[in-house]
Amino acid sequence: MREFIDRLLGRLLILVAALAAASLVAQYGFFLPYRYSGLVIGLDIGIIIFFIAESFLRLLISRDRLEYLRTHWIDFAIIGLLAAQVISLRFFSESEVVSDFLTRFNIRSVTKAYIIAVQLYIGAVLFNKTIEANKFIAKLNLNAPQVVLLSFSAVIGGGTLLLLMPRATTTGQSMPFVDAFFTATSATCVTGLIVVDTGSYFSTLGQGIILALIQIGGLGIMSLTAFAAVVIGKGMGMRESALMKDILSTGFMGEVTRLLRNIIIITVLFEVAGLLVLSRIWASDFASPGITFYYALFHSISAFCNAGFSLFSNSLEGFAGRFDVVLTFAGLIVIGGLGFMVISNLGSWFLGKIRRSPVGTKLSLHSKTVLVASAMLLLFGTVVFYILEAGDSMTLMTPGQKFISAFFSSVAARTAGFNTISMAAVAAPTALVIILLMFIGASPGGTGGGAKTSTLAVLAATVRSILRGRTNVELLKRTLPQDVVNRAIVVVLLSLGLVFVASVSISIVEGKPLTEVLFETVSAFGTVGLSRGLTRDLTTSSEIVIIITMFFGRIGPLTLGLAIGQKAREAAYSYPVERVMIG
Repeated sequence: MREFIDRLLGRLLILVAALAAASLVAQYGFFLPYRYSGLVIGLDIGIIIFFIAESFLRLLISRDRLEYLRTHWIDFAIIGLLAAQVISLRFFSESEVVSDFLTRFNIRSVTKAYIIAVQLYIGAVLFNKTIEANKFIAKLNLNAPQVVLLSFSAVIGGGTLLLLMPRATTTGQSMPFVDAFFTATSATCVTGLIVVDTGSYFSTLGQGIILALIQIGGLGIMSLTAFAAVVIGKGMGMRESALMKDILSTGFMGEVTRLLRNIIIITVLFEVAGLLVLSRIWASDFASPGITFYYALFHSISAFCNAGFSLFSNSLEGFAGRFDVVLTFAGLIVIGGLGFMVISNLGSWFLGKIRRSPVGTKLSLHSKTVLVASAMLLLFGTVVFYILEAGDSMTLMTPGQKFISAFFSSVAARTAGFNTISMAAVAAPTALVIILLMFIGASPGGTGGGAKTSTLAVLAATVRSILRGRTNVELLKRTLPQDVVNRAIVVVLLSLGLVFVASVSISIVEGKPLTEVLFETVSAFGTVGLSRGLTRDLTTSSEIVIIITMFFGRIGPLTLGLAIGQKAREAAYSYPVERVMIG
């Protein structure tokens, strides 16, 4: 009987959760006629009754009620919070404190306060149920690449539906489906390519949805929900830990919780730092502290996640001469693009140096490779951009502004998408250099896309070893395993194939110069977001090609290949060896 009730509650929960999500979307995303408002509120109350009844019924049928309370304390805490809100509104609605509180948040009646309390409860329960979905996903027997594919697809699908809401736009009308799909994909894949102006086309709700998609896409939905499960005491089972081990590419399941904690701490630390710095810098640029805070928050998250979305119509072109703004963005972009593993390793190494620990943590080969490759690419991009554009698009700038703009362009071209100089104004040779930087992209485990810096380093080491006649591939006085070399080659070949197919497809449909098309497709693949103006004028079919390119560029060509391919297995035989001519 206990098992039957549990299964029945589980199936009903899916239905009620869907109704709860639909109810919130209807009330906040659409302009409902007054006659329907009462029906929706009634539905909300019914949903709350079910959620509360479900929690207590599961407690009653549980074999170990104390253990159930320990692992589901958040459910009862939310119920207690709702009860406290209702009691406060019921018995203290006439007090000056409550009235002042409601007025401060623009809530004009106790009835409205009841409704908001109900909706907050529903939202909290839905978030809690999302966390519990990790256990369900772990039971599906999917491998890590397949989970990455499904999670990103689910977020993009949900984001598309939310952006279709009339209240998400300033016009009060739903945006075209393809445009909503494109924007949701660009935000989730932290690309930054846009078909409409983010600051003027979307309402505050729409911009908030985009910002949420950026944050989720930058960190990964599985990482966020797994960390939340650990924080609120639900923990992770063996299947979940094994799955997260593969997603985070760590060697031991015991490291999963520590890595998740480090990822969240690093993200919060640098995004809050960016928020505080930008709020201070922009203190006199906006009409009120609230607007300043909002702009600083949006751009801090967008920069750290290497998304490139901006509320300014011309990105950062208006701040080209503001060194404080440009360098703050550059710092957030570089740190976000290094990868969480590298930042965590750097932090441990730095603390070991400060403490003068004899055993101190050493920088891993991966960290050294990423740091060296990133530094060389930044230097290369800065020098080349300065030489090619100092007398062209940067003619009217001072020498200092030219250097900072060249440096920032080199930083942003790798994966960020912000720009202080119009990309349409740069010369063709510069555009080709930017295409190269965009194709390489950021580093593994970070918030950017592209073929990755470490992939470039492995390929360079392979070429050098072959030219020297060595059988082993050596990098920074270490020998690389053959499977790492093979993966690097596969990633580059698949990446080139994706860019080639996308560029040819768009070129055929649009009839535009190949350089212009290549710039947009590589920008999409590298999840960069820089544009020479072609994206906003694309036809629907070309938009779909860019959407596919952004998606595959974010999850990685190798991840895609592993997700749709068969599990690796050793062949029981081998064919005779014979050579072919090369070169």
